[in-house]
Amino acid sequence: MSVLIVRAEEGKVVESRVEDTKLEDAARAALLKAAETWNPLTSDLTAVHGELELSYKLPIDPDLYDRVMELNLEVMREGNEVIVKLPVIVISFDNEWLGDKYRDKKIYVVSHFLDEESRRQVEEYASEATKEPKSLEGSVLPQELEISEEEMRRLEEGLEEAEEEKPRKRKKSTRKKSK
Repeated sequence: MSVLIVRAEEGKVVESRVEDTKLEDAARAALLKAAETWNPLTSDLTAVHGELELSYKLPIDPDLYDRVMELNLEVMREGNEVIVKLPVIVISFDNEWLGDKYRDKKIYVVSHFLDEESRRQVEEYASEATKEPKSLEGSVLPQELEISEEEMRRLEEGLEEAEEEKPRKRKKSTRKKSK
């Protein structure tokens, strides 16, 4: 299996290579290499498994399709594009907290290597991930939830009605089953 290992520092890709190995073996090797330069007094060392959505214009190359099917990756179609969910392992070994913001300064991203376009997209992700601090505030909801007083009143009325309409408990049958 071909695996892509990307190292990014401060918004720049400093290393990108493809190796013939298993994904988990490449991730372990990258983690050990990261641990060599990690400073436990100033930074956390984390390895997080996730997915990166890769976007391809249709039609896609048959070799890419075969590789995606071989790896049993999730594929979705959106308009004239195909979205491939690529498993990634992100290893952060130089990072800092800046108030309510978090910044990864140095990371490894390890994933399956599909083709040169997947490499470009993974490299772009790694570069962006180390470029600027990320705010963790409000990350649960993408936008603020606004509700009018009228909508709030209707919701409260609905809750009161739901409380009044609680289902009755069923009585247990006392009949014995015949055998």
